[in-house]
Amino acid sequence: MSNVIQPMHVIGVGIDMIEVSRIARMIEEHGARFLDRVFTPVEQAYANASPIQQAQRLAARFAAKEAALKALCMGLREGIAWTDIECTHRADGSPTLNVRAKAAEIAHRQGIDAWLVSLTHIQLMAAATVTAGRKLQDR
Repeated sequence: MSNVIQPMHVIGVGIDMIEVSRIARMIEEHGARFLDRVFTPVEQAYANASPIQQAQRLAARFAAKEAALKALCMGLREGIAWTDIECTHRADGSPTLNVRAKAAEIAHRQGIDAWLVSLTHIQLMAAATVTAGRKLQDR
């Protein structure tokens, strides 16, 4: 699979940064209840594959969800569940978003059918940028 990005018309951009310790604390205090409310099984499995980086990986995905909400110009007040936005990977390893339920409805209304995601994390911090757009038709 090629790593070529399809051109798109940008509709929204979001960025978010979070302290990894915040996610680690939520996991410690609330366990599976927190994990299941915020992260899909796919996201949890990816994070659990590296126990040393579990909190970092989850923090980066949490930042991606927040950034996606900003790119949609929405918030959870619109009825979007945390698990309506899922951060996964393409075959080449680059991150991408899957949106479903209310998040997908809102994206569709706004004409969004493409996402660009960038994640980063270190021991203390995680960050994400999300660009939401509409694919440009071939000319």
